Formats: sequence, C-alpha cells, structure tokens
Amino acid sequence: MKKRVYGAFTLVEMLVVMGILIILMVVGIAAGSFALNRANDVAHRNGADQLYEGLQAYYVDNMKYPLPGDCKDEAGATVTCTPATLMKDPDMLGEYMDLGAFNGGSGATYMYFVGGANDDQAVLVCVTMRGIWETNVARDDGAVYCAGNGFNAGVKDASDVTLTLDSPLIEKSAETGSPWMTYFAAAQNPYLSSANWDNGAWQ
Repeated sequence: MKKRVYGAFTLVEMLVVMGILIILMVVGIAAGSFALNRANDVAHRNGADQLYEGLQAYYVDNMKYPLPGDCKDEAGATVTCTPATLMKDPDMLGEYMDLGAFNGGSGATYMYFVGGANDDQAVLVCVTMRGIWETNVARDDGAVYCAGNGFNAGVKDASDVTLTLDSPLIEKSAETGSPWMTYFAAAQNPYLSSANWDNGAWQ
C-alpha cells in the first residue's frame, strides 16, 4: 500500500512565515509614518515660506511690514494681524497671495511676529511642526520653523512683547528645550498673532 504524502505546511513553517509578515508590516508602518511626517514638514515649511514671500511683496509696495493692528475684517473693523487675517484682508496679503492655493499641510499653528526699526522692518513667520501649538510644545520632538528677516532682531508679537529672550531665535528651527520653545510653552497667551491651520482651512 502506497503512503499518502501531504503537501501542507508544518506549524513551524507557518509560524516563520507569519513572523516575517509581521516584521514587514511593522517596517512598512514605520516607514509610512516617517514619510507622512516628512511630507507634512515640507508642507509646513513651504507654507511659512509662502507667507514670507507674500510679506516681501507687501513690503516692496509699502516699505514696511504690517503692524499688529493694521488688519481689517470683512466689516472693516480693526483686527489683530494673524497669518489668516493677513491673507483674508485684500489690502494686506490678499492682494499678493491666493488663499485658495495656499497649502499649510496638516494641523499646525502659524505665527506672525514683526519688529526691528520702527517695529515694522523685521518679520518672522513661524509654524509648529508637530500639530497645533498645545500639541507641539507637549511633545519631545516638538519644533518650530521660521522664515523671515527678523532672526536675532528683537521681533514682537501682537501683545507688544519683545521676543529677544536670553537666546534669541537665530536659526530657522527651534527645538524642544530651546528658549523660544520654552516661551511658547509658558506664555499665557503665547500667540496673540497666530492662527491654526487644519488640513485646508484657517480655523
């Protein structure tokens, strides 16, 4: 009598295959998460750079950057200049930038600081890199990216607080633990000149 030979996998072979699949899944998820974070980082940096380019165009025509109280809403009332109000005001960045084409990436807080000579010759546009500011300052990998000409210039926020600190912002990025990030985390109203961007719209 012939012996019947079965072609099935053994338990050990199945466990090995499952182990390999699990490892591949973990590597794939980690790589996907890293790629997503990198894409959002690029979008956030591009958003800050776009805002600064719009402010540069405004400066060429007006010989100054917008002061905190220069912006107006749809009804003509004076409002604090935030990245959102600057873009929505047709007399400010609305003249130079297309709000519909602006892409600020995933959820983030965009900040506007102005200062320097006469308080209107230096500017910084900053963005949180790991979610809106409350989330960003609570994370170990929280960071802020800034574009502008106001590095180390003693720029001010809308509450008229000069942000020189002991170690002023002299590079494009401030990481968790830096004086600027400490200021962002500790201030009661850290960004009176800020607006949250959430996947396609200002909040």
